[in-house]
Amino acid sequence: MINLFFALFFIFVMLFLINIKHRITINLIAIISAIILILVSGLRARGVDKDFFIYKGFWMTKKLRGNVEDSFYFIRNFIKEDLGLDFQYLLLTYAFLGVSIKLISIRKLSPLFWGSLLIYFSNYYILHEFTQIRIGVATGFLLISLYFLSDKKYILFYIFAAIAVFFHQSCFFVLIFPVIQNTEKNLRFYYFVVPLGYIFYFFNTYLNFKIPIPSLQEKIDLYETATESGFMKDEKTNVFNALFLIRISILNIILYFAKKIYNNFSGVYLFVKIYSFSLFSYLFLAKIPVFAFRIQELLGVVEIILIPCLIFIFPQKFRFLGVILIFMIALIFFLMNIFYIKLLVE
Repeated sequence: MINLFFALFFIFVMLFLINIKHRITINLIAIISAIILILVSGLRARGVDKDFFIYKGFWMTKKLRGNVEDSFYFIRNFIKEDLGLDFQYLLLTYAFLGVSIKLISIRKLSPLFWGSLLIYFSNYYILHEFTQIRIGVATGFLLISLYFLSDKKYILFYIFAAIAVFFHQSCFFVLIFPVIQNTEKNLRFYYFVVPLGYIFYFFNTYLNFKIPIPSLQEKIDLYETATESGFMKDEKTNVFNALFLIRISILNIILYFAKKIYNNFSGVYLFVKIYSFSLFSYLFLAKIPVFAFRIQELLGVVEIILIPCLIFIFPQKFRFLGVILIFMIALIFFLMNIFYIKLLVE
């Protein structure tokens, strides 16, 4: 498995460096890439990822409804009971939905398709389509909803945002995104969002707000109780880990050069504001590590589109420095995720 992942990473790096611009060729390679990624994720062996047996348990549980989103319940029952297929087809279905929707959204949103494809594979493909499959589908619909929000097509935004919530309840945050304007207005405020998060963290301040979704609130309460009791002692929030500090640096660079990036990506203001809240959530929710990780990843999916835009901060004759920078970020993401889901252990 590890050799396959490194081979795919090398292929996506080559595509990024070659930077094919012919529209039909891009679409053809995107389709081939989607098929490969779907098969790799959907046909993975048992136990390769840490969530495999969780979903296997969901597959075998009779009284599943109420313990997961209705979307998972309906899809599982359709595959298992109506079609009479086995568990592998559930993984294939979620892989198909997660990968295809993400690639469609990348194709619609990103001004640098190959860069976004590389960042996606290096990070979110491994985290979501290969592990957290429900949120993998949800974040795909989240990205599509942002495509319509950036164009102020609010009805379509809410349709796709609702679908995202249907696939994972934690996406309810998406419903308030229309209050975030895709303009330069108040952009300076977002320099202070992460420092504010550190203030909350250092003063051990956690606002015990209640989420108006009972099942999700129950899950949060369960995470909090498990953390306080020491049951989830291995789950810790390190607010100074290298990857998080890199993300803070990326945020501030994009904030500083947002006007320059806007000339190539008109949604930059909306996306960078959401990105700042992604990092804030990791700090603010640090008391509940599992929830902090999930919300940060959920909102942070915008980095698939944002990070390649770092290329635009360089003058045309120095764009190669941007290419090197994107490659280095992708490599760091890739190696850390390989270690995180323990693919190095066969």
